[in-house]
Amino acid sequence: MDDEPEPRTEGRASRRATKTRQRLLDAALYVFNTKGIEGCAIEDITESADVGKGTFYRHFMDKLDILRTLLDLASDELITRMPPNEAPALSLEDRITQLFNAHVTFLSERSDLFLVFLQGQTMVATRSASVPGLQPPFARYMTALERRLNPVISDTVAVKRMAIAISAVICGNITVGMSILSSKHDVINNLDLARQSLLVGTSQQLRCAV
Repeated sequence: MDDEPEPRTEGRASRRATKTRQRLLDAALYVFNTKGIEGCAIEDITESADVGKGTFYRHFMDKLDILRTLLDLASDELITRMPPNEAPALSLEDRITQLFNAHVTFLSERSDLFLVFLQGQTMVATRSASVPGLQPPFARYMTALERRLNPVISDTVAVKRMAIAISAVICGNITVGMSILSSKHDVINNLDLARQSLLVGTSQQLRCAV
């Protein structure tokens, strides 16, 4: 007759491993935001998680591997806050407002994850060759922006340019804002001003693109 306790033991081990992995992710998120991705080591993550380095390497290959996991989570969460592809938009201006609001919601709810997303984006933009594997989350993010713009822009090139412009305006304002402004509330207010500026500054081109 088969023993019953063995499956329960395996279940406990699996739950324990899941909790440990999550503890490492939470620790990495904290350390990346307090010391910066470039300025921390695996030891900082394991110390924050209160686990040994051997435990870390049972779950992740290296610092870039745990960063990739966080960037995947950030990209997926940000995309889920964007309006569905089929969501109605009366105009391109309306769609841009929806996309800005999605970023504001993400910043409000998960600023820690968003800030790691921005750090990773900077790393990819400045030295893509030395951070292999970090590009896919940002490629998914840009593709999601393009798909939401497709219903209100007919030109493929214009879609790509507008997606890049939206990402640059939003992420650039958050990056600068979080480094010099006193509160997240100030950054969100600045984002709304950036949205208005983008709409006013490109109103003629937007009308032509719709």
